[in-house]
Amino acid sequence: MYWLIMLSNSIAELACLMALAAVFSALWRQDASPLIWQARVLPIVVLAAVALAALSTRVTALPHIAMVLTARLLFLAAVGLLWPILRQFAAQERPAQTPARFELARAEATDSRHWLHLAEKIAKVCHWRYTVPDNALTWSAQVYDMFGLSPDSYKPDLDVVFQLIAPDDRARAVAGFEKALKHAAPFEVTVKVPMPQGHYGHVTVRGVPEIGDAGEVVAVFGVFVDITAQKRIEEDLQNAHRMSEAANKALEALALHDSLTGLPNRRNFDATIATEFRRAARDRQTVGLIMIGVDFFKSYQDGYGSAAGDECLRLVADAIASVPQRPGDMVARYGGEEIAVLLANTGLAGTVTVAEMILHAVRALQVAHYGNPEGIVTVSCGAAAFDPQRDPFVPVQLIERADQALCKAKREGRNRVVSLQVEESSAI
Repeated sequence: MYWLIMLSNSIAELACLMALAAVFSALWRQDASPLIWQARVLPIVVLAAVALAALSTRVTALPHIAMVLTARLLFLAAVGLLWPILRQFAAQERPAQTPARFELARAEATDSRHWLHLAEKIAKVCHWRYTVPDNALTWSAQVYDMFGLSPDSYKPDLDVVFQLIAPDDRARAVAGFEKALKHAAPFEVTVKVPMPQGHYGHVTVRGVPEIGDAGEVVAVFGVFVDITAQKRIEEDLQNAHRMSEAANKALEALALHDSLTGLPNRRNFDATIATEFRRAARDRQTVGLIMIGVDFFKSYQDGYGSAAGDECLRLVADAIASVPQRPGDMVARYGGEEIAVLLANTGLAGTVTVAEMILHAVRALQVAHYGNPEGIVTVSCGAAAFDPQRDPFVPVQLIERADQALCKAKREGRNRVVSLQVEESSAI
């Protein structure tokens, strides 16, 4: 009998739960009326309970099952009678909860918009969206702050955006936007726009297309990024780079030029004569060299002072530098009061001619020098030439030959040009 009791209890509970679920499901719908269920369902439930109770007194084989089912049916009847009251109580609770939830959602949305606006303001970014079907443009409030626009005077519009862009960059911006619409391709373009401060700034415009179900472009979403500060830093870096290059060139010029006369210095001369010798040896050409010394220069400094001596040396250097006219020629300060003149593709005769012109150019200055027998500043010149047909390809030998000629000119009375033949140079 125990298993029969358990089975009857399970069947009764299952039947009641199914009936209860059906009643609750029907009554919970908005279009369901509790009066209809009370009028139709509850009498059936009550009659079934009464019938089962009567049956339990007649049929002695199933008294326990009948009693259990009767109890469950009476429970359903009680729930049905109480349902309108429960539903009215729930209806009173919902209106109180709905406004609170709505206010909470609205506050959260307001906070989200506020934080988004602050984030865009800090990052100097604002967003926009263009929808193709209705040809409408929307943008964030940061657009007004970025471009200094008034919300009352400017509404989101494509023409307004393109008119804000500088005329030189407008065509590129239009082409990028049309590319996104026609080819469904993202675009990026940097343009100049007027800023609230009264100057032009740089803004990068980025856009990505939004594709619909049929593969067509339904909208374009993008951002404006203010990169004015970045551009200013880039320009400062470029200016600094140009200034650094200019400073390096100036330092290089100082390293290769004499600070007093402005002529190339000894270091520059040594590098140039080595290069010229290589070229002359390759092309089988001659190279001329004139070594020049200011006559009685120590006496001039002792009599007129060091400052006057520096000025005299500058005047002599300018006069000598004015004689050679070809780009390949070089006039350099060799050391002290000595100046060297390097003449490309010039034989000994041409070198002597240039030396004589230098001699006359210095005399024409008419700089007074009471320590010189001539009464003016003069120079002595030693001329020599490299001949690839007979001379070794060693620059130092040409320098030595010209220096020997200069010494001979000083021994013979100064204020003259002396050139040495190869035999004379070897004998000395």
